[in-house]
Amino acid sequence: MSSFIIILMAVAVMVAAALIWKNREEFSEQDLEEPPEDIRVSPLLRGINFLLSDKPDRALQEMVQVAKIRSESVEVYMALGEMFRAQGEYGRAVRIHQNILARPDVSSDLHFQAYVALGRDFQAGGLLDRALKHYAKALAMQTDHLPSLYACLRIREQSHEWDEAEWLVSRLEQVENASYHEHRAYLKAEMANNAWEQGDVALAESLTIEALKLSPSCTHGHLLRLRQLLKAGEADAVVAQSEQFLEQVKVDHHNLLPEVLLSDEQFYKVKGEAFLWQTWQQRHDLEVGVRWIENVSKLHGQDAARSLRDKLELSDLSLRHELRLSALNEADNNLIQQAKYWRLSMKLYACKHCGVQVHQMRWHCPKCNKWGTMEPLQGSHVFGEEQHAA
Repeated sequence: MSSFIIILMAVAVMVAAALIWKNREEFSEQDLEEPPEDIRVSPLLRGINFLLSDKPDRALQEMVQVAKIRSESVEVYMALGEMFRAQGEYGRAVRIHQNILARPDVSSDLHFQAYVALGRDFQAGGLLDRALKHYAKALAMQTDHLPSLYACLRIREQSHEWDEAEWLVSRLEQVENASYHEHRAYLKAEMANNAWEQGDVALAESLTIEALKLSPSCTHGHLLRLRQLLKAGEADAVVAQSEQFLEQVKVDHHNLLPEVLLSDEQFYKVKGEAFLWQTWQQRHDLEVGVRWIENVSKLHGQDAARSLRDKLELSDLSLRHELRLSALNEADNNLIQQAKYWRLSMKLYACKHCGVQVHQMRWHCPKCNKWGTMEPLQGSHVFGEEQHAA
């Protein structure tokens, strides 16, 4: 059963209960007499019947009739607006909720509900500025309304407005009396990355250090700090930061280290290559080894990549790893050409929370909005799972 049908059924039941409660004192003995057929089979009952028959469009038509018959019932219109939004008719949902706000007899509680509903309407329709405007009106009435706070946070993150998002996370910490340090750390890291790209080195370094203080396991913060130290030419500090990275960041993110250390050719020659070799001897992480070879191939060519592969003496490779390495080969045969084609579209990471798969590393999951949940796909995932792909 689709989510829309479930929502429609739930709303229909709530409307029925509301109407029965509202009219509970209006029944008399004459109401016990059997009414005519057209009255006995009301639009509400027909709507519920259509829902049970898996005919949501017909059910929605009947609920529109309920709203016309009970024009004085704001609750019916609220429910109808929810139904329109669930079916993707955002414009009609907006008009209904705006009409509720325009009515002079509406209580402050229903005003609040209408503002929240309009925020959801505009958010679902992609009009994020208008959604924020109505969520703000709702929060002015109830400052601790969690659904509105979370909705505003999703919009700010979607729009890359990291300062506003970080403020909202701090507000959520106060309302829920909970710790969101890791979440805030990734937001600080995004702010640091923006400052770095704009050339504000001092601000970038300050924000990165703040991120790592909030969460020492923040992978994004560690990698930013490594790039900052490489840019400053502090080779010893890069090695020390790399050691902290391996100790504090989860193992599934260790494969991101070779690319950063290879980004500075001078450092890689002097200390980076030796550090990665020492790391390989201690851990023998196949994902790190394969990513190391891939980055060497991209920056230094096939001969250097082949030499490194021989040195690492890779064994027990999964099919996924074999295909990735085959795609680096310059030979012109069908298998290698197919591997090259596959590598262009393959998914490298998957969110451990919702399962969505992506080609490149992301700190923020595009589906479930969690931070730091992306992990490398394992050997059993060769072609990916298309239902989760993004």
